[in-house]
Amino acid sequence: MARTGISPTSRVLLLTAVLLPLGAPAAEVEAYGTTLARYWTQSYPDLSKNRYVPLTQFVGIDATGLGEAPWSLHLFGWGKTDLADQSSPGGKGGGDLTYAYFLYRAPKSNGEVKLGRFAAQGAAGLETVDGMSARADLRGGFTIAVFGGKPVNYDPEGAPKAAPRDFMVGGRLAWRANRYGELGLSYLQDGTQPKAQPALPGQPVLEDHSRKLLGADLRLSPHASFDVSGRVTFNEKTSDGAAVSSGNSRLAGQDYLMSWKLTRTIQFSGNYVERNFKDYYAGTNLPALFRQIETEKYKAHSGLLSFGIGGPLQFSADYRKARREGNGDSSRAGVELRTTSERLKLKSGLAYHRVTASEVPLIGGTVAFYSLSHHETRLWLLHDAGRYYLSLDGLSYVFDDKNNPMLNGEPKSYLGVASLGFRPTGGLTVSGDVSYGMNALYKKEVRGLLRIDFRFGSGGKGGGK
Repeated sequence: MARTGISPTSRVLLLTAVLLPLGAPAAEVEAYGTTLARYWTQSYPDLSKNRYVPLTQFVGIDATGLGEAPWSLHLFGWGKTDLADQSSPGGKGGGDLTYAYFLYRAPKSNGEVKLGRFAAQGAAGLETVDGMSARADLRGGFTIAVFGGKPVNYDPEGAPKAAPRDFMVGGRLAWRANRYGELGLSYLQDGTQPKAQPALPGQPVLEDHSRKLLGADLRLSPHASFDVSGRVTFNEKTSDGAAVSSGNSRLAGQDYLMSWKLTRTIQFSGNYVERNFKDYYAGTNLPALFRQIETEKYKAHSGLLSFGIGGPLQFSADYRKARREGNGDSSRAGVELRTTSERLKLKSGLAYHRVTASEVPLIGGTVAFYSLSHHETRLWLLHDAGRYYLSLDGLSYVFDDKNNPMLNGEPKSYLGVASLGFRPTGGLTVSGDVSYGMNALYKKEVRGLLRIDFRFGSGGKGGGK
């Protein structure tokens, strides 16, 4: 879980949302969200038992038509509390204001301005900022986007807190060729040398979380059946710190994705990704970016081939190989068969995958090496009748290394999940899940989930988040 404080700007926006119906009666307001009530018990081999009942609420508000100008307001946040045992580190409650911003849409050039907390497109992906952003279309197929402000510092439990960064600025300049693709260049400056971590006289700062990222992205789609895209990012930040690798420019990451529809029923897709965590993540601390203190390198490539066998049958085969420093190589390969019945409104699938992982040394243990290689089998079923739906899902894992101390003498794991949902109206869905499982950590694990999704109001869906 991640938490972050609410900035003064966000507090003003939140207060505006509360007072909005009083001050702008002509505004169109739409609220949406999800309520999650979960329950699970975990029985351990030593006969001890824990019971968890966390309650989580997600809420979003989109308000358009504010005043005579084309302004709108967009907010989204969540809160959580535990009704029984503490379900996560950091306390029995928490929450976060994910985004809260005013949006102005210009009448020309597809221009827009955001003010508040928002997600901006930086050289390394999405960055959360308390500040301002602007974008517009230019002549000749060019577009420009810039943003600046204070980065939102999340503090995930269990990981050291990042040294604070004082500002973040970035932008992207792109050119689009009609129907054929797009080329873009982006830049991100994330903070200066951290003031909270001064070096001793004559010694360098060992942990410098600031970044200067330069990125390029490309997308080509010369034909409706073929699409390829790629992105590469370099860290231009130089430092004499011992924890930072030498060199004036270092590859931070690169991604490439290709999709090719060979025939009406045969499609192939491939992907390659490479990450230098130290240069790519640096000081950023978004929940989706793992832990900011990672320093290893990671590479992976994958492929997926799918084709229709005939009628409602579809077959697919996939393969993925990854390598991470400190953990070695791992691969995952398998097949899946899917069936569809329009008359019964039924979908089902059966899949098998083989995961092969490198042996990892166990220092100070009873065995020299252990492996997590295993067989994975899945069977699922979905019946969707419109007003209600029902699904069943079963998973099985069988590990090769029965002597692996991490498995506690239990090389097999099982999990079964049953779900039932009901849609009384177009803006309301009520669903529930029940699951039962057994694995190396728990002798028995029972989980229950009640979920309510709602959307109501007088407005349409708001702008980008």
